[in-house]
Amino acid sequence: MESKLNHQAIDAYSKALAKQLCKSFFSNSTHISGKEILELSPNKQINLMVIKNLFRKWKKENAKLQSPYFDYHSDEVKKAMKDFMNTLSRHIYIKKEHFEPLLKESIKDSVLLAFSPYDFYSKEINQRDDSRLKLADLKDLKKYIKFNSFLLDGLIEHFISLKEKVVFNDQAFEMFNEVCNTTDEQPADIQPLLEEFSKTLPLSLADIYLEEEKEEGVMLNEKFQSKDKQTLADKLAQSGAKSIMKMLSLNQRFMFVNELFDGNQSQFLSALEYIDQMESFDEASSHIKNSLADKYNWDMETEEVEEFLELIEKRFG
Repeated sequence: MESKLNHQAIDAYSKALAKQLCKSFFSNSTHISGKEILELSPNKQINLMVIKNLFRKWKKENAKLQSPYFDYHSDEVKKAMKDFMNTLSRHIYIKKEHFEPLLKESIKDSVLLAFSPYDFYSKEINQRDDSRLKLADLKDLKKYIKFNSFLLDGLIEHFISLKEKVVFNDQAFEMFNEVCNTTDEQPADIQPLLEEFSKTLPLSLADIYLEEEKEEGVMLNEKFQSKDKQTLADKLAQSGAKSIMKMLSLNQRFMFVNELFDGNQSQFLSALEYIDQMESFDEASSHIKNSLADKYNWDMETEEVEEFLELIEKRFG
């Protein structure tokens, strides 16, 4: 089951959204708590994914701390460690520099779960340090999943039907593929998921799938095609051979929207459309310096502004 996701674009989106959410939250706080994480984004799946990844990292760190001089399998020690973890879970305290990479990873995982659940669950199976997948891990994972849980449910049922509590990754993949091939359920409808992610930062199918994939569809998601009306971004992309939109890389798009247009993509696209209609670079440069820079309070010496101007110059070159 080979997917054709645009991983570079998904990574860029995840980085931009993480930066935007962190910029908003940490403008008034030096750290974030567990309760605040659960309310961070209007997309609750992202918040839950952060908690999931946070505790997974903690378990890995805890495993490294285990000394060969003590019996960590003792019932008393197990209980003490469980109590310790429960106590820690009520005292989550993360600074921005540590939280932002965690948030980016969690956003990326959430995008995969939404638009390519096969890739998400394959990643979950494959990242086990001991190359083994436990039934208990699957049941624990279920607590953090809000949509496309039918594949996880199927895998859990498969474990139970075979009376397995732990299997090697290779066998887990075989079991998972069998679930995918036999399930009658379909992934969640794409459009509501796009709307859910776009509440904070716009996301479209073009940001998720490669061109070939948009034509053929991703396995498990192929029945759900976007039926939106043509957007301004589409119109810009389909305009003249030298349209600014066609010249943009996805990383530039996210950078310009977030760094120069206060995260407002519609204003960014409108600005490009307006500039595209101009006759020369001098006219465009004058508009940028006398209108856009003043409106968005740009520092004309920053790398983002200089890169934006270079792009505009190439447009009229």
